[in-house]
Parts: sequence; C-alpha cells; structure tokens
Amino acid sequence: MVPFTSGLGTSGAVVRAHTGGNLVKGGAMIDFTFQVPGVLPLLLLALPLWWMLAYARKRRREVIEAMGGGHSTHRLQRDLLRVASFVLMMLALARPGYSPRMESTSQTGRDVVFALDVSQSMLAEDVSPSRLEVAKQAVRDALKGMRTERVGLVVYAGSASVLCPLTYDYDFVRYMLEQAQPRTVDFGGTTLQSAVEKCADQVFIDGRGGMQDLVVLTDGGDNGSKMEKMVQLLEEKQVDVLLVGLGDPETGSPIPILDDEGNRKFLEVEGSAVLTKLDDAALHDLASKSGRVSYMATGTRPFDLGLLYQNFSMKRPHEAAETATGVRVYQEAAIFLMIPALIFLLFTELWGAMGLRLAGGAALFSIIFIAPSETRAEGFKASFKQAVALMDQGDYEKADTQFSEIQENVSSREAGPAEIGVLQFNRGLCLLKISENQTAISTTEALSTVLEAQRAFLAARRSAPDLRRAGVCLEMTAAVLATIREKVAAEEKANQEMQEELQKLVEKLQALLDAQEALRTEVASNDVSRNNQRRGAKATPAEPVIAPPDAAALGEDFSRKEAALETMSREVEADMKVLDKKMTTPMPGMPPTESVLTEPLKLMPTVEDAQARVTTELKVWEVWPAARNHGQQAEKTLREIIEMLANSNPDAGDSDKDSDQMDEDGENQETDNTQPAMPDSKPADGDLEAGAEMQELPVPNYSADDILKEEQGSLQFRQQKRSGANAAKVEKDY
Repeated sequence: MVPFTSGLGTSGAVVRAHTGGNLVKGGAMIDFTFQVPGVLPLLLLALPLWWMLAYARKRRREVIEAMGGGHSTHRLQRDLLRVASFVLMMLALARPGYSPRMESTSQTGRDVVFALDVSQSMLAEDVSPSRLEVAKQAVRDALKGMRTERVGLVVYAGSASVLCPLTYDYDFVRYMLEQAQPRTVDFGGTTLQSAVEKCADQVFIDGRGGMQDLVVLTDGGDNGSKMEKMVQLLEEKQVDVLLVGLGDPETGSPIPILDDEGNRKFLEVEGSAVLTKLDDAALHDLASKSGRVSYMATGTRPFDLGLLYQNFSMKRPHEAAETATGVRVYQEAAIFLMIPALIFLLFTELWGAMGLRLAGGAALFSIIFIAPSETRAEGFKASFKQAVALMDQGDYEKADTQFSEIQENVSSREAGPAEIGVLQFNRGLCLLKISENQTAISTTEALSTVLEAQRAFLAARRSAPDLRRAGVCLEMTAAVLATIREKVAAEEKANQEMQEELQKLVEKLQALLDAQEALRTEVASNDVSRNNQRRGAKATPAEPVIAPPDAAALGEDFSRKEAALETMSREVEADMKVLDKKMTTPMPGMPPTESVLTEPLKLMPTVEDAQARVTTELKVWEVWPAARNHGQQAEKTLREIIEMLANSNPDAGDSDKDSDQMDEDGENQETDNTQPAMPDSKPADGDLEAGAEMQELPVPNYSADDILKEEQGSLQFRQQKRSGANAAKVEKDY
C-alpha cells in the first residue's frame, strides 16, 4: 500500500463554495467571502475622505507659498497611505473569509440521554487516564456536534441517578458531567437495568417513542440485571440504545482507589487484587436480544463518540428539517488586512522623524507574519513525512498515532483543506492495514477499525473533493465491511449453536443427577430393617440387623439401574468431549485455548468411578450404606459440574442444596451453610413507611403543580423501593 502525498505544500486548494468571489493564486482557485457584507458600503466614504485630504494639501501648499517656502513634505504619499489604511480597515471589518470547510452538524431533533457507568471498575487505567475520564471526554466530543437535540445525563452503578434532565443547555450538561464520580450513586456494583428504568421513569417523555436514544458508556460486568425485562421496557418506550464498551477485553486491569488517609492503592477482595476487564460477551448478548440495541466495542483504542452517534442515528426518524449536511466555516482573513493598515498609519506619523520607507515596512510585515506561518507549515510537512516513513516501514499503528496527533494539532495556517484531506486519506490506509492483522485475532476489533477507516476516507473526501482515490477506497472499504460483517455474523451463529449444545448438555447432566438421587432414595426406602432399627431401640450384639427377604433380588435390580446410569454418564462424557473439541479448535495462527468444559471433563471420571463402586456394592445388602455414600459423592460432583456449565444464580440451588446428604444410616447430616453477611444498603421497612406517612395528602381541587409534585414524590418512593431491592442482590460492589 503506497502512501498518497500529492497536494502537500501547494499554494492553494480548490474548494467548491460561493460567496464574494474567487482569487487565483499559483494556478489554484481559492474561494472567499465577506461574512459581514453590510460594512462594505462604508468603502464609499474613501471618496469624500480623499477629497478632504486633497483640499487640505492645496490649502497647505498655498500657505507655504505665501510664506515663501517650497520644501516638499510628501503629503501626497502620506495621504495615499491614510486612504489605503481606511480601505483596509473597512474590508477587515467586513470579516473576509477564505478556504471554506464543511463542519458536520447534527439536526436530528432527537432526545439523547448519556448513561455513564460510574462503578469503581471504571477507574481502571487500561485506557489513559482511566475508563471514566475517557467516557467523560467522549460525551464532551459528542456534544460538540449537536445543535437541535435535547440532551440528558444519567449515572449508574448499583443504582442510578439523574444528573441532568433533557435540556438544550449543553454547558450545563458539561458542568454536571464533571460531577460524575463513583460516589455520585447510592451504592456500588453495575446494574444497567437501574439506568434503563431511571430513564424510562424520570427522563424520557411519553409520546416521543422512536425519537429517543440512550447512549451507554460502560465496561460491562453487569450483576443483577434482567435482560428480558430491559428489552421489554425498551420496546415499550421505543428507545434505541447505543452501547459503547470501554476497557481491555482480554487482560484484566487493577482498580486504583484512595484509602482513608488519601494514599493510592488497588482494590482488594479477600486479600487478592481485583482485576477488571471489558465484559464483551455480556454486552454482545444484550445487543443480540433486541434489534433496538447496537453495540460498539472500542476497547482501549481512541474513538469519536460524535461520529459513532451520527452513524447510529443516521437512518432513524427526525423532526427538524435537514437543510444541509453541515455548516460552512471560513478561515478568517481580517488579520491580513488589519496589520498592514496599522503599519500604514504608523508610517504616516513617523514618515520624516524615523526615515521609514515602504520597503522597510514590507520587510517588517514579512518578519512579523509571513515567516512564522511558513515555519509552522514546514513543521507540518516534516511531521507528515515522518508518518509516511513509518507507513513505508510497515509500522502502521505508530503511523496511525502520528497522523492522529498531526490532525489534532494542525492549524489552518499550516495546512489547507487539501492537505488535511491527504492526511485523512493516509490515516485511512493505515487503519485498513491494521484491520487486516486484527481479522485473524478478533473480527469485532477489525470491524471497529474498518469503520474508523471509512470515516477517515469520508473526511478526506469532504476536505478535498478532488481526491478521487478517497472515493475508490470508500468503495473498497464497503466491500471489506461486508466481508467482516459476514464473518461476525457467522461467529455469532456458531457461538449460538455452541450455547444451545451446551444447554442440552446441562439438561442431560441434570437428568442424570435426578436419576441418581431417585435411585439412592429408593434404596434407602427399601432398607426396611435398618429403618425399623432407627425408629426403635438400639440393636444389641445379640440382636443383629436382619436383611429383608427380597434383599438379593432388590440388590440385583438396583445394581442394574446403577449400571445404566454409569453408561449414561459415559455417553454424556463423550458428548462433552465432542463439544470441547469444537470450542478449543484454534483459528489459523492462534494457540489452542481451554474451554468451559475443560474442568468438567476432569471431574467426569470421578462420577463414573463412584457409580462403578455403587453398582458393585448394591449387589450385597450389607454394604448398601456404603453404596449410598458413594452415590452421594457422584451427586455432589454432578452438581459441581452443572454449576460450572450453567453459570446460574448462586441462589437458584439453595432450596435443595444438601437436602439429600445423608449419613451411612440414611439420616440427614447437618451442614453449616453459614455465609458472611453482605452489607445491606436497603432502607429499613419502618423508614420507608415513615417516609410515606410524612407525604402530605393533596387538598381538594388541587392544581396542576400539586399533581406534578405528588407524582414526583410517588416516583421517588417507587425508585427507593426498586433501588433497595437491587441493592440486596449486589454481590460485587465494584
């Protein structure tokens, strides 16, 4: 891929625009305009000014001749400078502009709420300076391109708070954005459901369905949200959601916090440092459950939230008419006129005293203005050449970083629209090359990079419409995007199929566990003699426990059933090995990885060994208690495997946990299930009741304001109840 350098260092650039006229310079046409044309009629005052100066010169000459003098005072030259200065100042006041460029502006007229994750995990520094600060800066960038949207701000962790309702006052939104910190919310954790419910209850307005967007910036790690309920609520309110994932999805990062003495340290749980990373899978799962949710994983790469939101809302309905795709911004040229105007005035006052000449003034003007401009332009060219050299060496990531830094720091005096277009074009080439390397590792990251390349080519085409190669690369990028999207869809389909197979495997294991428990219960119920002994007095050595008459037949039947369960276990293990092979098959050039079945496969032989012993022991009545113990071992291992695979709620199995653990005589064993209590931030019932009782009842014939206040109080009361319920479920407050 060859970098494109044509156009750098030229004297001008062609920019199709109109107002005022055209200047021709160095073979290139530069469009210009007067932004305050109402001042131009004042130029007519130059005529009476020149007449007055000419009259003054005539009268002065008459007086000098009458006094016998004849010394020339260069009045004509000085008056010419005065009139020229006046003309230049009038032109400067008309605000001439040149080299226009289009700045895109949003005119969607939609309601946009930014939901900012302020959990402690957002303090991780895998993106500089931290995930939270990057998210704040992203919101600031998005606000720059908004004009007609109403914007709101919500922060959430374990609970949610409204920092700013829908408003057109973007400065107030920026001010409240600075207040967003982990301590802004009631308690820690990460519950996206609380943010969605808060927006639906208190921010979004009824009757605006389809015109409301929720932009969520988070690192995932959700605990406690019910995805189905969130999807249902979004559909009811007709809210579109843009999820932006921050953080490294592969490598965990520690969470820096300040202790009570203000010293910096890392968050620890049970003596171990907490490592947090982007929960990419959970966010992808949420996006797959609803067509209204779009997910963009930015990882640790820089991104422009304004462009992301523009692409997200481009095809959605709007209210405000789109009269243009943007606003035309001109480079100010008044300074070029004001400086010589002031110099001309200075010459008229110091003409004879200091012996200044126009040549000296021109040199002074060149030193003050032109030379620094040329120096800055040379610096731009040198930086650009360094970035191109990095491209030639194949170091595309460093070249991309260099191009981005140049773009951020370049000014209109250093480079015109044509040069900026070339810069954007070369950056797009770098991003395409980077995406080729990412495709073998992560198609999701490759997709994000290609989208960024597409935006770079679009910006290049806008800045330099004559740059045809940018249009060609746009078509090529569209084809690459289609290919990568197909790969992403294929990967998602394969993952879905694997999840379905894994679910079927869990169901087989659960059926095996149920059958194992049922057999042990049946064995215990048929051991009549021992049951009678437990209910009566203790047996003496002279009165041994007598086997039931049909013990031999029962033993054979039980042993045959256990053998069938052992066969079923081996079949399940075979299915697990097949699925494990699918999950661990590495992509070309990638090392093999472990799957979720790696540990369960290590435990399955333990289940089978225990079942084999049960099969043998059930044939002999005297060792039935030992068989039941070995059966319990198999059940315990099966439960452990199911918990590994199902990744279910820890509370789901508490009701029957250890309910069938019995001693060798068939009696239940007492197990200490005491867990350390989690701190509970839920308000006491008495506090809630007292708060409800303190609310004043509306008076008869109450006004609209009274109704609104009462409804707000009710909303707060419901939100307290909901937040309390959510707080009780939070296990990880970071």
